[in-house]
Amino acid sequence: MKKILVFFARLVAVSLILYTAWAFTGRFYTLAVAYGARPLVALTGNSLDVERAMQVSEEISLNPIVYISLIAAVTGVSWRRRTRPALTGVLVLTAANIITVFLMFLSAITRSEQLWTGTEFLNLTINFFLPILLWAILMPKGDLMPVSPSSD
Repeated sequence: MKKILVFFARLVAVSLILYTAWAFTGRFYTLAVAYGARPLVALTGNSLDVERAMQVSEEISLNPIVYISLIAAVTGVSWRRRTRPALTGVLVLTAANIITVFLMFLSAITRSEQLWTGTEFLNLTINFFLPILLWAILMPKGDLMPVSPSSD
């Protein structure tokens, strides 16, 4: 129980630190997401207004903070072993954010209520479920979930 409490305390502390840093640097990430969606929108023969895309991506782009906070909260895993899961997860989340921005613009361009509804569901999934899923799949759990002794 103590390990779980330590995990959650570290999770909150790291999240607060990263969110504070995000207030100053998050614009660069949201700009990257907006520019990443631009070629996808261009494939449809339309153009993407980067400022409007920035507004959309600001709302959906906090999931890397959640993911990195989860990685940092685990004890008993070296920072070296955290690097690959951290980079892989952030790349997956960034790609998912780019696709979400593209789909939001596509639903507005086509005036498709069904596409908008599906995109909103995707957005919620990417923001709330995907960081936890990636963490569970990619990250060694260290002291949080120690391996039980084998019974041989």
